[in-house]
Formats: sequence, structure tokens, C-alpha cells
Amino acid sequence: MERIGIIGDVHAEHRRLETALNMLEKKNVDLLLCTGDLADGRGDLDACCSMLTDAGALVVAGNHDRWFLEEKVRHVADAHYRQHASTSTVQFMESLPRKRSVDTALGRLILCHGVLDDDLAKIWPGSENSGCRRSPELDSLLLQQSAPRFFINGHMHFRTVVDFTRTQMINAGTLKGQYAGFCMLDLTALTLSSFNFTDDAQAELVRTFDLFERSGRRIWCSTEEFDGSWEPVMLHRPAC
Repeated sequence: MERIGIIGDVHAEHRRLETALNMLEKKNVDLLLCTGDLADGRGDLDACCSMLTDAGALVVAGNHDRWFLEEKVRHVADAHYRQHASTSTVQFMESLPRKRSVDTALGRLILCHGVLDDDLAKIWPGSENSGCRRSPELDSLLLQQSAPRFFINGHMHFRTVVDFTRTQMINAGTLKGQYAGFCMLDLTALTLSSFNFTDDAQAELVRTFDLFERSGRRIWCSTEEFDGSWEPVMLHRPAC
């Protein structure tokens, strides 16, 4: 396993999902990961589930997927309804776990939507414009000798990297809205490449991030240390 494609919250953006999958296939990725939130958006939920199934992607469930199955919180914009989805889509959504663990050449990788089993939790060191979001549940994992090498999540719709002592958290962002894009993790080159959509059918490389060049970046032991003094690592092009 050398290259891992990382797709954030989908929100039924079937055209952008198709673009991302096609580009990552051309990059010869060995594994595809997706942080969930497949439901609730302007596009075709059935098509998204079908494409992810055909691509053999490892997907986790997000809070919008849970709400879709429970038929709750259907007042959100562009909500999808269980009764309008195909049987295969419902079965696929029902099969999704809250988190997954993958062994890589650099160590264990954990994939989830929010923080581990909590699909509504967020992690954020805090910055000039936003407060801190901590997680005792994640801290108990980060402080172990067996801490994962990578922790990949979504939910925040903001592609970024947060550096911990033994773990790097990668927020995969989303296919929706002004920060829409996706990433590719190269375990041989030790880089994270980030792509922005120029339109639904095209995307371009906007940054290649050196995972091991951490000079000038805050490195935390745990989220308990978050103090709001952090310059966010932006993997997308800043909004105009």
C-alpha cells in the first residue's frame, strides 16, 4: 500500500465524487477512504453509494447518514429520504461502521467521521477566530504507545492537518461548498497532496504537503493542550 485516496464528506455531490474517483484512479491509488455524510445534498445519493461500492472504498457513517436511516433531522437543506432511496443504497448505508482501522507501512490508520464513535464531535486547536474543541476520548488513544500514525476524519468541512507527537490528524474536508476538494496520501514520498475542484468535472492540485517537515508547526501531545494559539494548516485554496 503506497498511495491512499482520501475523500471527505460527500453530501450527494455525485458529479464531484465521480471526478475525484477518476482522478485518484489515474494516480494509481491502492486504497480509497471516505469519511461519510453521503446523504443530504444537491445530488444523487444512489449514484454516490453505487460509485463508492464499485470503487471498493472503505467508508464510515456520518451523522447525516445516521439521520437519514433514522428518518430524523429531515429539515436540513436538500435532505434525502429513506423511502426515496434504492434498496441497495439503504443496505449500503446500514452496513457502514462508525470507524475503521487500517494497517499501513507507516503504522495504523484510523478512519472516522467525527471523533471515533461520536459522529458529532470535532477536534480544533483553536485560532484567532475560533475556539478550541478537545476530546478526552481521542486523548486516551493519543497518549498510548500504540497510538495510530494517522487519524483521518471529516465533519468540519475544512481540510487541514493537526500534528500530535505520534499521530497526524488529517481532516478530509468535503466535496461540498467553497472548500470542496479531496486528498491523496503518499506513504512512499511521505506527502499529502490536496486537490481543489475548479468545477464539478475538474480538479487541480493546489498543495503538496510534506508530512515530516514540521518546523514552524505546533506539535501537541493531546487535545488537552489546545490553547487557541495555532495557525491552521489550510490544504485548500483560501476562499476569495
